Amino acid sequence: MRVAICPHDSTKNRVKWIYFLTYLSSKVGVDLAMEQCFDFTCYYEVMDHVDVVYANPLDALILFKEKHFIPVAGNDNYDEAVLICSEGQEPKLEAVIKVGAVENQFATFLGLKILMDRGVKPEVVYMDSWQKVLSAVAKGGIPYGILYKDFWDQVSDLSKRGVAEIFVSDERLFSHVVMVSPEMKQYRDPILWALKDMPSDPEGKKILEDLRISTWYEVKSLDPLEKLVEEVKHGYKEAL
Repeated sequence: MRVAICPHDSTKNRVKWIYFLTYLSSKVGVDLAMEQCFDFTCYYEVMDHVDVVYANPLDALILFKEKHFIPVAGNDNYDEAVLICSEGQEPKLEAVIKVGAVENQFATFLGLKILMDRGVKPEVVYMDSWQKVLSAVAKGGIPYGILYKDFWDQVSDLSKRGVAEIFVSDERLFSHVVMVSPEMKQYRDPILWALKDMPSDPEGKKILEDLRISTWYEVKSLDPLEKLVEEVKHGYKEAL
């Protein structure tokens, strides 16, 4: 079966993901081969031809709604958001009146939901990447920014100069999701069982540690994710 791994994860950790798929292949009893994709353009192009994906929450929702992919499992490396501000700005959520973010990303929706829950609905300026958001805030072009925590955690201290971290979410709502195509739905449960069993197997546990994952949990529905996205879209209708 052909497998597409989210480039944010696979680009820097390709060998680790190959080990993961080799291990999973042996447990499921079918060859799982990773597609050669190093960017999102390629990743999206192969979606019509793959059988298994490891997708970020928003991509998972699109695959579910448009291509009828079936959710299998998420993990405890949850997608979280970080809110930052440039030097001289008030480092508190209630002060956010204009914020930079990347469009159609779960971290962006989560960050906006956190602000909305506090009665804050800022003007949102969308940029092409998390790096551009960080750079804009560092240079004072945008007073506040929403970043994907996984990106923020890998940024050097030098690149963080000129910005202050004001909030790190710990919502533990959604993670990247393993999904199977409708044509391969018979493999959904075998893959789920193999994933959930990994922490109890020494080899599987080591592979997961290298991927910064401890456990997998079953994902039966993406309805809660869709509800959150729609809630934010409705709540920020005027601001967006």
